[in-house]
Amino acid sequence: MFRKRQIITLPTLVTLSLLLTGCPPPADYTQWRRASTTVDEVKAAKAECGDPVAGPQNRFSTNESALQFLCMQRLGFKRTDGFDFCRVVKDIPACVEMKKGRPLTMSELEALPFKADDGFFPIKPGSGRFENMQISWRKVGASPHFSVQIANDHEALPVMYACGYPQPLGSNLDVASIGRTAKAQRCMIDHGFEPKDKMILVCRPYPNVTGCESSD
Repeated sequence: MFRKRQIITLPTLVTLSLLLTGCPPPADYTQWRRASTTVDEVKAAKAECGDPVAGPQNRFSTNESALQFLCMQRLGFKRTDGFDFCRVVKDIPACVEMKKGRPLTMSELEALPFKADDGFFPIKPGSGRFENMQISWRKVGASPHFSVQIANDHEALPVMYACGYPQPLGSNLDVASIGRTAKAQRCMIDHGFEPKDKMILVCRPYPNVTGCESSD
């Protein structure tokens, strides 16, 4: 059920089951506890870890959410619900680094899977998904209105093939690596396309990977 993208946030992971049962999800900060710590101090710690409670709700990649989770643990907080981020999502860089006890080399980072770009996600038989659902790009400046989506997709699909996406989309057995996805996305950008959702971009959470360098 967590298949959609690597932009699933921590509150989503924790509260999905509550939503399915009709229970209102608690605010995420209420799930953290530390001895002799006030609610305001919990909120301050959340902000220190990059996820402020006050203000607009930002969208984070799964890796960013994991880093925030691990930051709270380093500050001495524990989850009251027993949730363990890296037990649920094991193959993201933050969790792999924690397990190894050291930063990843560039080759190790680029070899890890990247699940945010639907263009590289496998379509399983009987899933009800089709290739046109996985077209993740449109021409720069093209209208995002649904009335021109078919035309936009028709223009983007052959370029996605040329840039290294599977043909047809979804026919690959596994998701692509961070390195492969970055190169394909760089190719799309160099050909004048933009992502339908900027959260799919590898170079947003991992700006130093090889494929993030312009080919110009």
